[in-house]
Amino acid sequence: MQKSFKAALLSALIYPGAGHFALKKHLIGAIFAGVFSVLLLLTLQEVYAMAQCIANDIVNTRGGASFDDILAAVKHPSAHCAALGQYQYIYLMLVIWFLSIVDAYRLGRKAVK
Repeated sequence: MQKSFKAALLSALIYPGAGHFALKKHLIGAIFAGVFSVLLLLTLQEVYAMAQCIANDIVNTRGGASFDDILAAVKHPSAHCAALGQYQYIYLMLVIWFLSIVDAYRLGRKAVK
């Protein structure tokens, strides 16, 4: 398997920056992995805040809620809870991941020459 293809697959399937580590480009790999990790943590904070808000709404308004009530609250959260889940970092995460794949492939091809 070509070095460039292997590096691109590692970055695509494992984690952004993994292909760079395989190519011994540790600084660039750490930058890609670090930026992606920060964005992932920020997204997970949004998910947790929204889930906590929905759980509080279920407990405060419905008391002993049935499964159907919980499912309805998750599918259609209140306006306050929905505002917490903007997921504004998702597109930036996808861009970082794509750039990591392309750059790992580019560096792998450059290393062969």
